[in-house]
Amino acid sequence: MKHGKGSDIFANGDSFSGIYNHGKPEGKGVYKWKCGSIYTGEFKDGMKHGKGDWRKKQNNPKCNRFEGEYQFDMKNGLGTFTWESGNIYHGNYINDERMGYGEMYWTDGSVYKGEWIKGI
Repeated sequence: MKHGKGSDIFANGDSFSGIYNHGKPEGKGVYKWKCGSIYTGEFKDGMKHGKGDWRKKQNNPKCNRFEGEYQFDMKNGLGTFTWESGNIYHGNYINDERMGYGEMYWTDGSVYKGEWIKGI
């Protein structure tokens, strides 16, 4: 059983490098998907959990990106999502949805500051 620092390439082409605890990613690590997406951050029981940075494309600064808090593989807590278009949302997430106070900035200069319910 994997335990401690290590790297793995999975049959589907994804890879993980970081700390394992009883066979599952735990603590800090990097997960790369075969499609080019990458997550760098904290894991718990094999899931994104804690602070992390997800990017749709690894070396593309203009790709979709989320920086913030995760809980059991979902965006939960404070975070910033930047779209490839340049639009930015900074605020609270609950169960992967914008929820509570947040600020949305569009590239045309429009701004919304206020409450969100289930992403709307």
